Amino acid sequence: MVNRWFKSDYKGIRFRKHPTRRHGVQPDRYYSVYFKLDGKTKTEGIGWASSGIKAKEVYEDLCELKRNQKAGKKPRTFKEKREMGELAIQDEKDKSITLDQYWPSYLEYAGRTKKKQSWEKEQSHFKHWLSPTLGKVKLREIRLDQWDLLVGKLTKAELAQRTIEYITGTLRRVLKHAYDRRVTDEAPPSGKRIGVKGPGNSNSRLRVITVSETEAILNRLAEIDPHGEKITRFAFLTGCRVSEAFNLRWRDIETARGVITFPDTKNKDSRQIQISEPIAKLFSADQGKAPESHAFIMENGSPYKESPYSFRQVVNELNLNDGQPSRYRITFHSIRHSVATELAKHLNLRDLMDVMGWRTVQMAMRYIHGNEKAKRNALAGLEKNLKPKERGKVIKIKQIP
Repeated sequence: MVNRWFKSDYKGIRFRKHPTRRHGVQPDRYYSVYFKLDGKTKTEGIGWASSGIKAKEVYEDLCELKRNQKAGKKPRTFKEKREMGELAIQDEKDKSITLDQYWPSYLEYAGRTKKKQSWEKEQSHFKHWLSPTLGKVKLREIRLDQWDLLVGKLTKAELAQRTIEYITGTLRRVLKHAYDRRVTDEAPPSGKRIGVKGPGNSNSRLRVITVSETEAILNRLAEIDPHGEKITRFAFLTGCRVSEAFNLRWRDIETARGVITFPDTKNKDSRQIQISEPIAKLFSADQGKAPESHAFIMENGSPYKESPYSFRQVVNELNLNDGQPSRYRITFHSIRHSVATELAKHLNLRDLMDVMGWRTVQMAMRYIHGNEKAKRNALAGLEKNLKPKERGKVIKIKQIP
């Protein structure tokens, strides 16, 4: 009885009976439909009467599907009808999803496709700026007004222009991720459209930290935060990127060979620098540390994920940024700029690129400044290339009548 099909009172609808289960006074019925589609007979299971399926309603749906088939539009089958209904339900859910609710989906994607330090930085942007400002806003309602609100808040906080670009860039990538998956129906606006400069604009530091300023910063850090002083001193001694200091582990400091290896750097290359005497002295009290542990940790034992707060505190205490425009303000990155400026006075172009970890000559050329005295001497020396008879000779120019 289970596998036997019975015709219903409606054309194209059949059913089979459950051997034991009853629905009312009759055995429970499982309904199925059969119809022609593109010249072939197609069958589709619908469901049990005990689940609310009624033959008359199934027949009405089948008639609607047949009309769609003739008109060449969807849905043409019960499967397509279910899928379109599910999409409509999902679309309604998408319309109400907020930035906070969508963030885990994006973070999972970023964790699979990006370097750890990249998605951790985006996570920091979300935690400190995006969520507090726009977290409760529905993705589909993030328009220019909401962008203006975010940019205004970032500007009011006196963040560096490039920092604002990075934070708004994180939001743009989240919305692009949602747009590509049809969660939103509008692509995110460009940086220009929201009043944020694009990445092509210069973000280079122009302030060189002087010897006296360096000494003042390190002395004060030693008083209030020895851990912050250590990583800051290391930056002054190497010119490394701050992320390279964050990720440095004891296995990367090979005192026997006299080298430090920065693995998987910003440009995805590993590079080595020599351990100078001041660097060796900096690590002299830390012998025997576990190879996998971080070389620089905060007072609470956690590795650094952003530049020491105490560094910014000391710069403010010493009034080093008072009255300075944004590109002349001292940030932790100013240390790298200052080191590069000093090394450029003593190293050739190739060595400077190796020490600083630059791939392109253009980066190094920003720090190469000409020797004016050498230029004058070189120009004066050109005289010897002139023929003797031409030296001091007055050339008469024939006038044209």
